[in-house]
Amino acid sequence: MGDVHPSHSIAHPPTDTVAAIVGTLTERGFPVAVGGSAVLASLGLIDQVRDWDVTCEGDPDEAAQVLDALGASWTAPQSAGRPFATGARYVVDAGDHEIDVLVNFAAWDGDRIERFPVRTSTTWLGLPIADPDVWTNAYRLIGRPERAAALASRDPGYRRP
Repeated sequence: MGDVHPSHSIAHPPTDTVAAIVGTLTERGFPVAVGGSAVLASLGLIDQVRDWDVTCEGDPDEAAQVLDALGASWTAPQSAGRPFATGARYVVDAGDHEIDVLVNFAAWDGDRIERFPVRTSTTWLGLPIADPDVWTNAYRLIGRPERAAALASRDPGYRRP
């Protein structure tokens, strides 16, 4: 797993809070990957990340305890319903941006729930970046076809120099 270095500047929120969340979840035994726009940015497909999406697998209550132990200010908003079927979503207030912590990330695919495994593909900005194939499917199922298409059309062997 190499560190990706896009050749152009990518605007993104500070990484200190997301790195602390990722590090502590990892220390507690959670598989963790940063997904969403960070996946596209790490591949040079977009030039701005507005927030961080942390995916992890495990007990939602234990993930909430990690956020509490970090002193994070967070909420657990009501589920938006279909197509979302994630076990728990915690929204962390990181000052000038938010961090979504998605525990057991999943979405409806017709009449069944599709679980998105936490797999990493690379490291970017010191963060474990989620597998683009997982996020291609996730974006397709949550109604973000333009992002799914961008990831699906990438050269799978390409990494920014």
